[in-house]
Amino acid sequence: MKQRWLGLLAVLGLLVTGCSNVSTGPDEVAVHYEDGAFSSKKFHNCVDSSSRDWDGPGDRHYSYPISQSNLVFPSEDDNLKTITFVTKDGIEMSVSGVLNFRLVVSCEKKEIEGKEYKGGTLQYFHELIGNRYDGYDSDGKRSEGWSKILSIYLAKPLDTAIDRAAQQFTYVQLYNDSNVKAQWEQSVLAQLPALVDRQTDGDVSFFGDYALTLQKPNPPQAIKDALLEQQKAVAEANAAKAKADAQVAQAVAETTVAQKEAEKQAAIIAGFGGFENYIKWVMAGAGLNPFQPQYIIGGTQQAPK
Repeated sequence: MKQRWLGLLAVLGLLVTGCSNVSTGPDEVAVHYEDGAFSSKKFHNCVDSSSRDWDGPGDRHYSYPISQSNLVFPSEDDNLKTITFVTKDGIEMSVSGVLNFRLVVSCEKKEIEGKEYKGGTLQYFHELIGNRYDGYDSDGKRSEGWSKILSIYLAKPLDTAIDRAAQQFTYVQLYNDSNVKAQWEQSVLAQLPALVDRQTDGDVSFFGDYALTLQKPNPPQAIKDALLEQQKAVAEANAAKAKADAQVAQAVAETTVAQKEAEKQAAIIAGFGGFENYIKWVMAGAGLNPFQPQYIIGGTQQAPK
């Protein structure tokens, strides 16, 4: 009898320890698939965020992020390169930046392409894309497969949107005008959703809530050098013009002062009744005799020679 109970306990222990389990974080959800030794592999249910489930032996759980995710380019692991594009005037430029987005999926039952998915778009995403690239989370961390999904289904459409939007502007506008750069970003965001949906077959939108930040785009070094030279030349021309304007202003000011001084002098002379009287006043002020001595010669008054 004792041996029988020990055997039952051992079997029970094997069953318990062989059970599968999942523990989702507050920012992820999971799909649960039956995959035991005596069952066919098929979808069973969704697991909400912040949940822990124990399921049958051999069952599998696949977790996906539902919080905001980021697509940084270029990436630290070099999976994503700096994006290049061509401007309206045919200049190739490059840009780095970050695209924020969310995986927008629902577990509500849904019919897609004539097939009913008990797990809704979450199940559909897993079977169409996630499972193909092993894109589900591993121990709460993003997998290499997730990075692969982003490079295929987001980075490529983003590259296309950036290139198309850049066709509206010249390289000088994108490089120097912050308002044009903002218009460029908005144009990229407007085109991106349709391009992403087309990449994922277009029947269901898996991604959304996009926000994009593009850094200042870079033209080829030769053009950057030419732009710097051009800016230097403009700065020097502006400095020379400012100097010339200052000299002209100074000359005009000096002329105005001289003219006012002449008008003041003329008024003083007029006040003395003429230039001769003014000279006499000046001589007197300098201690000189403004009146020449007079002599009478032959009955005629004459000034000395």
